[in-house]
Amino acid sequence: MSAAVPAAMLIDSDEQVREWMRAKLEHGGIEVIAERPLGIAAQQAIQEMQPTLVFVAIEQPIQRAMQVIEFARAVTPEALIVAYASSWSPTVERRLMQAGVNDFLHGKVTHEQVKAVAGRARRKVQQSGPAAEADERGRVIAVVGQKGGVGKTTTSTNLAASIALEGSKSVLLIDLDTRFGDVAVMLDVRADYTVSEVARDPEYLDRDVFRKVLLRHESGAYVLPAPRDYRSWLNCSTEQLQTLIQFAASIFDVVILDTPGTFNDVVGAAVEAADRVVVVTSTDLTSLKNTSLLVEHLQLKGLKDEQVIVNLVHGHDVPGGATRKDVEFAISRPVNFEVPFDRNVRKAGQVGIPAVMYRPTAPAAMVLNDLAAHLSGLALAPAAQAQDPVRGRFFGIFGSRRTVSAEADRHGVAV
Repeated sequence: MSAAVPAAMLIDSDEQVREWMRAKLEHGGIEVIAERPLGIAAQQAIQEMQPTLVFVAIEQPIQRAMQVIEFARAVTPEALIVAYASSWSPTVERRLMQAGVNDFLHGKVTHEQVKAVAGRARRKVQQSGPAAEADERGRVIAVVGQKGGVGKTTTSTNLAASIALEGSKSVLLIDLDTRFGDVAVMLDVRADYTVSEVARDPEYLDRDVFRKVLLRHESGAYVLPAPRDYRSWLNCSTEQLQTLIQFAASIFDVVILDTPGTFNDVVGAAVEAADRVVVVTSTDLTSLKNTSLLVEHLQLKGLKDEQVIVNLVHGHDVPGGATRKDVEFAISRPVNFEVPFDRNVRKAGQVGIPAVMYRPTAPAAMVLNDLAAHLSGLALAPAAQAQDPVRGRFFGIFGSRRTVSAEADRHGVAV
């Protein structure tokens, strides 16, 4: 068996479905090295073979599958575990993620889904190889924010410009926003080639050809913009995007991914490919609610605390507005960087110049430069301020998901 072909264990009690699934996996580039029904036989095989890729069928009673998944995660902590079922349920998906599943395929399993899993399995093996090989790959930074207008693209463009201006690392900014890609506008560059057309055509994935289709910003950062028409994304798969990202990381020291303002398959693909995820949030209640759910989702997907960087952007100067401590309580997560309200950021955006170039000594620009320095070196994020456990203004939104009543009783606060 070639090392490039991922090997999997297939666990399914239905022989017909198992046979169909085996054919599907092998057609998608995955070799099935063992098949077992759910139960003790599956657990014994996992114990003996220590597989790195496991497919588990989800069928009633679901507890049998859950026991196998929990056993596999405990015995083979580095394994890629994929669950599949004929239908989707948010409750079931949540339980699977909590048990340690990396991916959940539901409905008709497609060839593209299997190929995407095979690609992730190959990358996982490569990342666990010798450190020297890992160092050859550039750092991938995904910038995500689950609401429009929170400062996500401002963060992405300033990070790229700041890292490029420092001069020691090459940087590429890829605009993956499938609906409102504004990177080209904010950097005042005109797109000749876009992400979707480059990702769809393997001919562009040549080092010399690839560099020729990129834009070069005056900061020194390279840019691959999003297409203007969202329909250009329709024939571009997440697997193609991940292949593009991995290829870019083989050329550039740092690859920054600007993502859509709503969680979709593209955001998921970007997060999966990233070494660090920058979660951008504002003090708006809707932004905090969405950020709280996003942070929880990233935790369930297995991202470690140091892989997730929370960047709080103050886009408005509102007296008496939410503070950093308010935000930390609302999202149950420390804020690592806090960009203060700064009129220079808006002025810079209006003229198509990153704030770190427009006014480098402005308060917001200095924080963005600090964030860029942290990410380009992948150092530990600065420690957050201590959280205040009681923030009354957020009880109405987050009370059902937090132990608010217990915290309030402990501090003598009436809810």
